[in-house]
Amino acid sequence: MSAVQPQRGKLVPLRRTRPSAADERASKAARTIRTKLSLLEGYADIMEGLSTDLKVQILGVMAEKTRELSAALQPFLDHSAQGRPPISDYRVVRNRTRQLITDYRVLLARLHQTMSQTGEPETKENLS
Repeated sequence: MSAVQPQRGKLVPLRRTRPSAADERASKAARTIRTKLSLLEGYADIMEGLSTDLKVQILGVMAEKTRELSAALQPFLDHSAQGRPPISDYRVVRNRTRQLITDYRVLLARLHQTMSQTGEPETKENLS
């Protein structure tokens, strides 16, 4: 059996575009991150069945590799957080919203109680 040979006249050559500097940095970072993760997985596999002293040494190396991994991920973490308020701001707003809702419920209950004591029928017109 022979392989089918493409006819040269019908092929369109595709231009190869050079990746941008940002793409190259991202590719390099991805390779670094994959390498660090692979090393950490390898160290974890090696640790099974070793003595405590060896495990301590390996954990020290793993800690260093984890720091290197964190450093490699940092540019991506910083970039994604730009323009966003810190999480503490969201927590403050959430707590303030909960407090306002609680206050609203208390005041509404007090209004209903006051309206029932005065003897006026509670309607939407009276409450607004």
